[in-house]
Amino acid sequence: MMEKIEIKYEWLKRVLPEGFPYPSSTLISGPGGSGKPLIGYMFSSEWLRNGGYAVFMLTSTTKGYLENTMKILGTNLDHFRGKVFFVELDPTIEDDIAEVEESYLKANFVKPEVFDRILNITEKVFGGNTSKMMIVGSALNLLFFSNKYKVQIYKKLKELIEKDKSKTFMFTLNNDVFKDLIEGLERLSDNLMFSRMEEPMKLYLRIERMIGVKFKSEEVEVPLTKQILESIKREAERGKRYLIPTIKKI
Repeated sequence: MMEKIEIKYEWLKRVLPEGFPYPSSTLISGPGGSGKPLIGYMFSSEWLRNGGYAVFMLTSTTKGYLENTMKILGTNLDHFRGKVFFVELDPTIEDDIAEVEESYLKANFVKPEVFDRILNITEKVFGGNTSKMMIVGSALNLLFFSNKYKVQIYKKLKELIEKDKSKTFMFTLNNDVFKDLIEGLERLSDNLMFSRMEEPMKLYLRIERMIGVKFKSEEVEVPLTKQILESIKREAERGKRYLIPTIKKI
């Protein structure tokens, strides 16, 4: 059964007056450096404030950076202990998954079976209450750089987006690369949004499609400062410089 959470961010409420539908799959697609993770984090903030659980699957950023960014966006994750879980991508890790601390893993989720293991682990952590789970995956297009697992991980993401209606997925992808794969996922998602960046560092979001709720398709500016946008862009670029050569070897 489709439900909705109330939106508090005023700029977002203007284009989603009826709220955000769940369980559902959402893709935020756009060029590199267009602030997609920040928009995904704002949706996850709304989700947590409405009593949900969030699993953050981080590719080119770290847990510490996410926590600092969320504070800037107005959400202190320390206030949601027991409701958040962190997974950092580490393609070099032995045994594919390692526990760093409670509710914090490093994992090689370039491998589809590891993606499944993470979902199983987090379902148990949150007591099997999958309808309240949001899986927040940022820059997942980086996984496609693996020569061995490219097709397999695409099929896994496709399966989750198209068939898993027990959870809510919030994925961001760079559509500059692997365009055929990204377009395939765009076609299947329940909700589709596009972001873009315009000089001097202004971020815009446009909703293309939503399931079960009315929305406005007009482009809206995301009210974030130039400093925040530059910061997330630098962090993502720093992470990609290390990750892409490593993932290509897998």
